[in-house]
Amino acid sequence: MMERIDSPYENLLQMYIAEKKEGFCKIGLFYRKELTNPHGNLHGGAIISIVDTAAVQGLRTIFPQGPYLTVDLHIRFKSPSRSSEIFAEARPIHLKGKFFKTDIKILDKENKLIAEAEVKSFLPKWNERQIVK
Repeated sequence: MMERIDSPYENLLQMYIAEKKEGFCKIGLFYRKELTNPHGNLHGGAIISIVDTAAVQGLRTIFPQGPYLTVDLHIRFKSPSRSSEIFAEARPIHLKGKFFKTDIKILDKENKLIAEAEVKSFLPKWNERQIVK
């Protein structure tokens, strides 16, 4: 599966949905020279961008209405990457009220761990009694 994401920024970076099901979304990003740091590795900003996008797309699998507002993002970089492709695997869970936490693993094409992240999001229209499945 290679589903296009209908958003200007994600299109600029050429991100795509590689896999999705309820409570899970996997976003892909191809290595391009324009996305690298001076050492030839994927730039941390590109990795953070795929994390933020994966969090939103993961939330869309359980609450498609949106909007989705990132209020906090923590990332731990584990290893640089020059892989031809990286993936961000997002698993959102409900915290309390209109807040969600999404745990994200960023892996390269060879399944090497590049980074781990946690994103907290606010969904202003979230209402547990009106979940659409």
